[in-house]
Amino acid sequence: MEHPSLSYFHSLDLNGQPLNLDITLTCGQAFRWQKHDGEIWRGVVRDKLIELKSCDGRLLWRTFPVDDEVLVRDYLRLDEDVASIYARLSSTDRYLAGLIRRFHGLRLLRQDPAETLFSFVCSTANSIHRIAAAIETVAAQYGELVCEHASACYYSFPSVEKLASASTVAGTKSLGFRGRNLQLVAQQLCSRGAYWLDSLRNKTYSEARRELMSLWGVGRKIADCVCLFALDKDEAVPVDTHVRQLVCRLWGFDINGKSLTNGLYDRIAAAFTERYGLLAGWAQQFLFYEDLLRSRKA
Repeated sequence: MEHPSLSYFHSLDLNGQPLNLDITLTCGQAFRWQKHDGEIWRGVVRDKLIELKSCDGRLLWRTFPVDDEVLVRDYLRLDEDVASIYARLSSTDRYLAGLIRRFHGLRLLRQDPAETLFSFVCSTANSIHRIAAAIETVAAQYGELVCEHASACYYSFPSVEKLASASTVAGTKSLGFRGRNLQLVAQQLCSRGAYWLDSLRNKTYSEARRELMSLWGVGRKIADCVCLFALDKDEAVPVDTHVRQLVCRLWGFDINGKSLTNGLYDRIAAAFTERYGLLAGWAQQFLFYEDLLRSRKA
């Protein structure tokens, strides 16, 4: 029997397109989602609180303080043919095809570029749980109140200008050394103009990546995360410990030493591009998620 509260939700037909919220919202690309009552996902996106539930080929949704279907569609990339993406990837690699069946419904999100950049600046030498906690702390301290809902207050991610100017950001305890990095990146973004970061969506992947890496404190991985999770650069391949481990395990990479040098990073990313082309980022996310689950069981 349907939960009575779901009668207040709007409904979108997914038209046979795959969407698994449990996987998509916990696979390491976004950090502000929590599941409530065992069925409803709740998270702040831009200036709205969104509640989501997928059921019987439909997406149930509502946003606060006002309805915003455009935001929901854009964030989840609902207008894309994800089934076709799955088919193309499955035809290139039997192992990946198995992961697509296992994690059916995983999809890439289209997140706010600034929040994505700051989130992954916070991710340096950090766990997913701690990243999420730090981001919520920053939002509560420096963001704007979005709404009060279900006995809780929800805040937007702070504006670039607020992070650049707030004198206490650098000393935020939950961020540690990342607080200073966060503020320095924010100050650089302010100097480049309000629309600079969003404009990177209209540039090629290589151009967007190069411009992101021109920011102090933004290296290859952070730039690739922003490209993949916020700027529609589906060929971007963020490389971290999990990706390094899986290319050794699956593809027989012979890697000496513990450090992820620039040369090694580029070599691993090139191997993904050679196998999966312009969908390399989608492939990476399936493989990354499997390795993430392996590490949790170890």
